[in-house]
Amino acid sequence: MDKLLEVFALEDAFREFSCSDMCNASLSLLRAMNYPVQLHSNIGNQKIENFIYFTVQNKCHYSAQEMIYLRHIETASFLCELRYCDLLDKGESSDDTIVFLAIEINSSEKNRSEDSFYISQILSKTYNGFVVLVIKNADNIMFCTHIDDQATFMSEWFNINSTCMELFPLQAICHSYISGVRTVKDYYYELVHGFSRDYIRYPESYEYNAYQALPCIKLDMVNNFISKQEIVEHNHNKYKEKYDYDYIVPDNSFGVLHEEDDKWALLELGELKLSDEDIEDEGDYDYDADGYIEPEDYSDIDKEILNDPVKLLKWLEQKDRAAD
Repeated sequence: MDKLLEVFALEDAFREFSCSDMCNASLSLLRAMNYPVQLHSNIGNQKIENFIYFTVQNKCHYSAQEMIYLRHIETASFLCELRYCDLLDKGESSDDTIVFLAIEINSSEKNRSEDSFYISQILSKTYNGFVVLVIKNADNIMFCTHIDDQATFMSEWFNINSTCMELFPLQAICHSYISGVRTVKDYYYELVHGFSRDYIRYPESYEYNAYQALPCIKLDMVNNFISKQEIVEHNHNKYKEKYDYDYIVPDNSFGVLHEEDDKWALLELGELKLSDEDIEDEGDYDYDADGYIEPEDYSDIDKEILNDPVKLLKWLEQKDRAAD
């Protein structure tokens, strides 16, 4: 009976997205899933610029490519940050946390999953904890998260008018259903596994397509001899046909700009796009009117000075005076 009540609570929470703002509706959804969400003073439904530069925990640099995806966000809200004492044991503590954010995107139906895929990667650097997004596009809701250097995990798109039966899979990520874990990290992985699409949860491989996905074969093939290669080809297209434009193939050329990426930061500040050959050619020599001179050696500079612009400027001035 309690399980049915939870599904009814989920259905009511989804209905709120049609009559309430994104922040409050998302908080209601988390409460319906029995997460210990508390009221907070953070301003919800912010413009993305205000959110990433004033609200988030980590104030970061963003590349031009990242900003293209972030501009698809209409509003962004911090929902909650859950700790060990909230999720597992009130008498214990841990540095790991799970951060829930809510965003509403203006993407087309064709691009909604792709935009969500990369937005999740970008916003994962805004907090030190594990970031989980509740994403709304038109009348549909999705959960999405990015695990550092591994993969981006997305749920199905659920319509805000979904029935209890259609929302039944979300029971797997309700707080009361995640058990048998001892750390916040394990809890997070169970949460992610619970809402992820099958093709993300079980990455395709030759072995999986050939031996584990036999139920996917159409009935009219059963009476005919089929080679393993044919089975692989048939099953490999199963999820692409099912999800169509919601099936995401990661773009390996996309990368998130991190603070430690000094080369990226310099290129971004100068709005330059240098090839490896350009960087190599221009880095070898510093030409002047009479030919060239060897580049300066800065290998002896202290890391603390490099991280402080004022100290770096003083260091350069002292080096110039010493050279004179």
